[in-house]
Amino acid sequence: MNAHRAPALVLLVALLVGALTLGVEAPDGVGEAPPAVARTAMSLAGESSDLWFCIGPTAALDGIRDRSVQVASIAAGPVDGRVIVVDERGRVVERAFRLDAGGRLEIRPGRFVPGAAFAAVTVEVPGGAVVVSQRVEGDGVDQRPCLTRTSGTWLVPWSTTARPGNRVWLLLHNPFPASAVVDLRFVGDIGRRETLDSQGMVVAGRSMVAYDVTERISDSSVVSALVHVRVGQVAAARLQLANGDGPTGIRGLDLAPGLPEARSRLFVSGVGPVAGSTDGSGGDLSVVVLNPGEETIELEVVARTSPSDGFVEPWPVVLRAGQRHVVDLGDGRLDGVGTFSIEVRTLDDQPVAASLVRRGAVTSDRQTGGGDQATDDQPVGDRVDVPDLDVPDLAVRPLTAVAARGWLVDLG
Repeated sequence: MNAHRAPALVLLVALLVGALTLGVEAPDGVGEAPPAVARTAMSLAGESSDLWFCIGPTAALDGIRDRSVQVASIAAGPVDGRVIVVDERGRVVERAFRLDAGGRLEIRPGRFVPGAAFAAVTVEVPGGAVVVSQRVEGDGVDQRPCLTRTSGTWLVPWSTTARPGNRVWLLLHNPFPASAVVDLRFVGDIGRRETLDSQGMVVAGRSMVAYDVTERISDSSVVSALVHVRVGQVAAARLQLANGDGPTGIRGLDLAPGLPEARSRLFVSGVGPVAGSTDGSGGDLSVVVLNPGEETIELEVVARTSPSDGFVEPWPVVLRAGQRHVVDLGDGRLDGVGTFSIEVRTLDDQPVAASLVRRGAVTSDRQTGGGDQATDDQPVGDRVDVPDLDVPDLAVRPLTAVAARGWLVDLG
């Protein structure tokens, strides 16, 4: 099967579909405050991809309550496909399925590979016409579309292993019959890092590997990862679990896809105020930029604001080969600015990778309890000053070079 998907036409889909469930139902929410959700959007190329790769934990992993994979039909008639679930122990389980027009299939990978802490799901539908996403629940919620390609290179700009309270895994999935050979390189607080078991690592065919970054690159405030596949191709993602005990107080879960390539211009839209900010400020927001190349790069991080908010001075960065840099967006430049977008652009057309790291997805109204609208962490009528971040608050969004006329927005 061919896992490379070339961009073609882009279509916008509103998924108003029924549900067909495979596995147990999701557990009811607990507590008064709903967990923070890391949402995302993606463009749809062609008639939807015929291959989707979903990598992540199961409820057997400490800190994970539930994980589900949703397959939604966007076809005018019935579609047939198959689901392949593999784990880090080498187990492979296949199931065929049929979806009616507008139907929905929900899969819980942990039921196929009992006892496994991690599982990868491949959804194959000849001719496409489905959209596949996954939802992970624990101390927070992460919900995103699954990957639609494999690659020989993957970049992960941000994770943290700062002690205590942070755990990180780099997840690699090989959906092909032949083994893949992978080299991993990390950039921590003291520069480039390689471990004895990170070079020439074999990912067997139709299997996955959960590489524990916390054990190898311990106590680093920011860890970036570069994946180079010597033989074959893989899909890659990064799982971050944070319980709030670390030095930065980050709490939540984040399952971010790797970036299969670097570009000279990258974008992320819909960035706005967060908890801990002044009214309209970027607050606790940062952009992590990674230079995977062999040359020094000059770049700018640019805030694209509305005309009424005016010009915001860019953040200039000089980035040496193989290094990363964290740009703090909460330095006051965005005070008084509403919703904005971020562009990372290099001045010499050299490619980089970048992610937006956000804490506390709470607007200024919600953080003060103002108005008559209930807040995420306060009932109607209660007014508080800028609160401690005592709810899951972590969301990481990779910047993308894709521009399209149509987008699928995952609203959960």
